[in-house]
Amino acid sequence: MTSAAAHEFDECFDAVIVGSGAAALAAACRLSDLGANVILLEKTSHIGGNSATSGGAIWVPNNALIGSVGIADNDKDAFAYLRHVIPEEQVSDDMIHTYIHSAPEMIEYLRGIGVPYSPVAHYPDYYPTAPGWRPGGRTMDCAPLDGRTLGEDLYRLREMPPASKAFGRINLSITEASKVQAVAQGWQMIAGKALVQYALDIAGRVKGKRDRRLCMGEALVGRLLLAAQGRGIEIRTNAPVKTLISEAGRICGVTVEGEGSVQKIAAEHGVLLASGGFEADQELRSQSLAKPTRAQWSAGSPGNTGDMVRAGRSIGAETDLMQEAWWAPVVMWGDRPVVLFFEKSKPGMMIVDRHGRRFMNEAITYNSYGKSIYGEDYSREDRVPAYIVFDRTYRQKYMFGGLLQSSMSPDWLTPSAFGENGLLQKASSLRELAEKLGINGSGLQETAGKMAKYARTGVDTEFGRGSDEHDRMYGDERVSPNPCLGPLEKAPFYGARLYPGDIGTKGGLKIDNDSRVLDTGGIPISGLFAAGNCTASIMGEKYPGAGCTLGSALTMAFRGANALMQSKSH
Repeated sequence: MTSAAAHEFDECFDAVIVGSGAAALAAACRLSDLGANVILLEKTSHIGGNSATSGGAIWVPNNALIGSVGIADNDKDAFAYLRHVIPEEQVSDDMIHTYIHSAPEMIEYLRGIGVPYSPVAHYPDYYPTAPGWRPGGRTMDCAPLDGRTLGEDLYRLREMPPASKAFGRINLSITEASKVQAVAQGWQMIAGKALVQYALDIAGRVKGKRDRRLCMGEALVGRLLLAAQGRGIEIRTNAPVKTLISEAGRICGVTVEGEGSVQKIAAEHGVLLASGGFEADQELRSQSLAKPTRAQWSAGSPGNTGDMVRAGRSIGAETDLMQEAWWAPVVMWGDRPVVLFFEKSKPGMMIVDRHGRRFMNEAITYNSYGKSIYGEDYSREDRVPAYIVFDRTYRQKYMFGGLLQSSMSPDWLTPSAFGENGLLQKASSLRELAEKLGINGSGLQETAGKMAKYARTGVDTEFGRGSDEHDRMYGDERVSPNPCLGPLEKAPFYGARLYPGDIGTKGGLKIDNDSRVLDTGGIPISGLFAAGNCTASIMGEKYPGAGCTLGSALTMAFRGANALMQSKSH
């Protein structure tokens, strides 16, 4: 802990916020509206962190607009659902109630400052058998934004990865993308309209490939950035915070190191950390997560190296859930991880171990892949890597990892996608594919035989794939009797090594209901607040629904900003 008494400050603000993702920006706007003079300090050269590259969804139970999509909700059912899903030893009843009561208030605040969100009718919660589950409405989507309104700040905004864009270039909203990925009726019109709009932005094409119609996480961060601009809030990039400064047991500032200099910035009311997790730091991953683990398997921001988790620990802060991440299955395209959000639910595909045997329901929530691959106690290593395999029919009909279906983009158009350094291996038979990937060929053929039987009957007797609404959401409604099951019969066959990747870690500083960071004795550290992936997630090890990552981060940032303004320096 660095003592303020030993140093003079270079600058002074009412509040200092570390990070520039959605939680940081929302907290900054809230603090400004409450009368504070705020600065945001971003480690990297780009604004937005994981938020900007995310789907941008926010999970808000019993939100004020849920009735507009024909769904009724109430706090009692929301609590029953979350309490059933989240382990009691990880998250208290009180914290769950706090989230249920505060998330709707937070989303209305965002709507009021120019970040309009609306409920998605057919985006089910991730655990359909849990009490209080809803088939949609709790996941909310941000309205697209014309990126030209940001001026040159558009190019400071971290960009969505190509795999999250139509044709690798074009942004879609969650509502649009869910229909395109599910090949639902009208998906071609949605994709075609977006393509025409992209092509007609002549000025944008002169500047480069980037789509200036911002959707998902880019729209969320872009709109928050506009709100921050309107409030005159300074966002300083290339400003890595290294230590927390204290005086008389209270956090009163930070040190920023960059370009050979060290600056000390005072925070009169307090510091709020919203700096992301530690997914890009191999040392912390190796110390904390199941093994084997690689930073290269994470789709998180490269700046998320756990700096504030370390800084918090150095002043006596408690940490929790360090073994957990927002898990997701990834395949590698060269050195770039590609997250498989939708591909895993389509018929004609299966995931196997090195023996060629399935070991899971492939269509389950992506967060569940962590324990499916590593085992319930995170002790298994024999399924790393696993393998995803499909046939020509799948390749012709569905996108995979940002690669257009071959009916629209034949393999010969994208030769770089195939081979050892590409996205996929390709072979004329399952046995040849098994040899290329290192799978037992006989086991793979036997498993494909079982899958063909399940496709005919519509029942996966081993793992129940396609048996609930969550599974079927990203299946193919044109396929029956089960939209998630299809045979692997037609050559060529395709496959890739699949790794337990993530979209961020979810272990970190332990906070209370007002986002105050707690010490190892459970006492709040005066002047220090935190939200998002630098904290131990208030969702515990689970992922109850699409938007719970941002929902929890934004809700706790909103509460933290309110509490910070009530915190006075001594």
